[in-house]
Amino acid sequence: MVHLPSPASGPGAHATDPGHPARGRSASPRTFFRSRSRWGRGADAVALSVLIIIALIGFRTVYGGAQYLVTGIVAMLLGLLIALAGARWSWGPLRIALAVVLVHLALGTPFAAPSRALWGVVPTLGSLLELLVGPVRAWKTTLTMAPPVGSAQGVLMVAWISVLLTSVLAYSIALRTRRAALAWMLPFLLLGVTVVFGTTEATAPVLRGIAFAVVSIAWLSWRFESSRLSSVRSTIISDSSAPGSWKNPVLRRRVIGGALVLALAAGTAVALREHLDPPEGTARYALRDRIVPPFDPFDYTSPLAQFRGYRMNDRETTLFTVSGARPGELMPLATLDDYDTEVFRVAGSADKDSASGAFLRTAAGVDLAGDISGTRTATVTVADYDRVWMPSLGERTTRVDPQGTASVSIAENLFYNQASGTLADRSGLATGESYGLTYVPYAEPSRAERDRLRFDDETAADLPALPALDPKVRALAQEWMGGARTDFGRMVNLTTRIKSHAYFTHGLEGETVSPPGHDEFRLVSMLEDEPGFDSDGPAASPVGLIGDQEQLAALMAVLARSAGIPARVVVGFEVPEGSGDIAVTGDNATAWVEVKFRDRGWVRFDPTPDEDLDPTQPEEKPIDQPKPQVAQPPPPPVEPPRLPPEMVGETGDRPEPEPEPEPAWKTISLLVGAPVLGLALLLALIVLVKAMRRRRRRLRGPAHRRIGGGWVEILDRATDLGVPPPSRATRREAARHLSSAFPQAELEEIARRADRGVFGPEDMAQSAITEYWGQIRRARTAMGRERSVLRRLVAAVSLRSLRPRRYTRRARARARAKRTRRGSADT
Repeated sequence: MVHLPSPASGPGAHATDPGHPARGRSASPRTFFRSRSRWGRGADAVALSVLIIIALIGFRTVYGGAQYLVTGIVAMLLGLLIALAGARWSWGPLRIALAVVLVHLALGTPFAAPSRALWGVVPTLGSLLELLVGPVRAWKTTLTMAPPVGSAQGVLMVAWISVLLTSVLAYSIALRTRRAALAWMLPFLLLGVTVVFGTTEATAPVLRGIAFAVVSIAWLSWRFESSRLSSVRSTIISDSSAPGSWKNPVLRRRVIGGALVLALAAGTAVALREHLDPPEGTARYALRDRIVPPFDPFDYTSPLAQFRGYRMNDRETTLFTVSGARPGELMPLATLDDYDTEVFRVAGSADKDSASGAFLRTAAGVDLAGDISGTRTATVTVADYDRVWMPSLGERTTRVDPQGTASVSIAENLFYNQASGTLADRSGLATGESYGLTYVPYAEPSRAERDRLRFDDETAADLPALPALDPKVRALAQEWMGGARTDFGRMVNLTTRIKSHAYFTHGLEGETVSPPGHDEFRLVSMLEDEPGFDSDGPAASPVGLIGDQEQLAALMAVLARSAGIPARVVVGFEVPEGSGDIAVTGDNATAWVEVKFRDRGWVRFDPTPDEDLDPTQPEEKPIDQPKPQVAQPPPPPVEPPRLPPEMVGETGDRPEPEPEPEPAWKTISLLVGAPVLGLALLLALIVLVKAMRRRRRRLRGPAHRRIGGGWVEILDRATDLGVPPPSRATRREAARHLSSAFPQAELEEIARRADRGVFGPEDMAQSAITEYWGQIRRARTAMGRERSVLRRLVAAVSLRSLRPRRYTRRARARARAKRTRRGSADT
């Protein structure tokens, strides 16, 4: 049975002009939010929540762990509360924006900036500052850190801000409007954010995609169908069945049928999952792969060039202590693979997938390589060591844990090159800093493995190109490797040839002369048939295989690279004998060579002979008669003088001296000034919105609307000044009511002119409209004079007049209905 609305209750029963609210029943009009059942609103919230969580899971490969999930879900729930409050009390955009800012500052510390909070929960000045600058800075920080990024340095701000804004907008649109598709776009955009700010490894892409599609189609179909039934008022719907209710038989049948279709489609997709996965080698887009790393290893002096300095200046100096490591273990400091005929430089490029890798900002306290068995832990405590390269252990570091408040700088400046295994602290290590290492210990290949090992030709081609060298280098490389039948055997032959024919010396005082450096001239001079000296006497220069780890490791790597073998040099330390906290000094510095084999990785080779093999330099002999001068070869390069600390920084690896701490007043000014500036901008925005609204009322629309807009401007002015007009009064009634509060404004005259302009038979002339708005401007000024200066300032930024009056919206709806009925009667 069709139920038609009676004339007394129809939409035109109380039709009135927007400027003339009709009197009548006092029940408040039903907004879209109130017109819907709790079941319908709950279904909207549940559907959007599921979509947001599906999108949020895309951050898993970026953050690792579950902290990001907690942060995102809390942000989603807070966004839902803000949206519900805004819908319940009809908040405008400015009030909702203010609520978002307050929630962010009041509740964001434990979820978006836990590393700055006291005990990870209680807000501090540092956490509040992070909440202020994080929405701008966190995006770049997250992109320039190697995943997983953890929770330090404000990186959780990306998940927090993204989900909070998405949820507030999506829930508000779904609860307050009929634009369900627009609300759905917000979780879809969040899904795009997780892709762009994520990694090339997706988390369950097929399952998440199917779930997102199923929930989206089901919810949007239900919303569209319920909206259609609500507008059509189908004749088969009884009074007890709301259009969007489950009791509605039409809607119930369609939902069940649609669910069966979706279930069938989802089951088919899951069954064909293997065929739906992208082809091997197809990489999805990730913005972090387009970002140039902010740490450039070429800005720092080669650690291999500084090798002699450890033996010369820090031989008995404790550089750092290590606990948990075994005596004899090697501690890599830096890996070098770029030789330019002068020095070997630290491996690193702009492409993290290259053989040299890239230095990416890395989060401390997170697993860098997933679940790996057989790891060990050790702790390094810095003593007299202030360079950027951080000692590590094993063949791979899986976790770095700064320990103590003195090590905060490590967490803020940690970089890691996963391809080379090199750790760096951009600010330089400092005395007292300590960090824990979780690492995979190095293991030599077994005898059975050695026969199967093959050089990794792809890595050899991807390493930085070796410049053209003396032809003798390649010829001797092939000769010294001999006729070994396996690749591993060739490297063993090369190592044995160097180790058995070399003499060891650092060239320090009391030792045989051996110039530092590993440039091409120095290395080629080591390829003589037999080690010795180019002349007699104390000033004789060594020739042949004479040197220390710096020269011998560099020579072996160059020989291998000239033969097309992927080799690199590693500088580090050897853990000395001891227990507990073992002191590592400059005398423990060493260097070795690593070669890449397919399916095995990098294998270590040490070409250094026994340190007891020190050649005897010729003693000075008396000269009986002068001998003709003999041209000497050019002198080898000497070690450059050590620059004072204040001059190191542009070319050295020592960090610049830390600047003087900022005065306390600057920090306080920043903490106080930033919120004040934000509040000032918000207040200025309110004033601007009101000015734009006033201009629109004065200039836009037909004459009667501009006249009516002038009177509405008077009502808004009175509302902001704290004297709201009666909700259902005519213009003249409202003018009489307001004249008692603003006697100098002549409001009754303005109301009479507004009635004539709106209801008159002809439109007012442009000159009359301009004069009328001049009267409006004078009346607004007079109304302000009736109040104090403080009251006028508060009125200027008041939000009361920005909230639409309910009676105005209802009057407009009734006017439209009245015009519709008149048109029907005429036809």
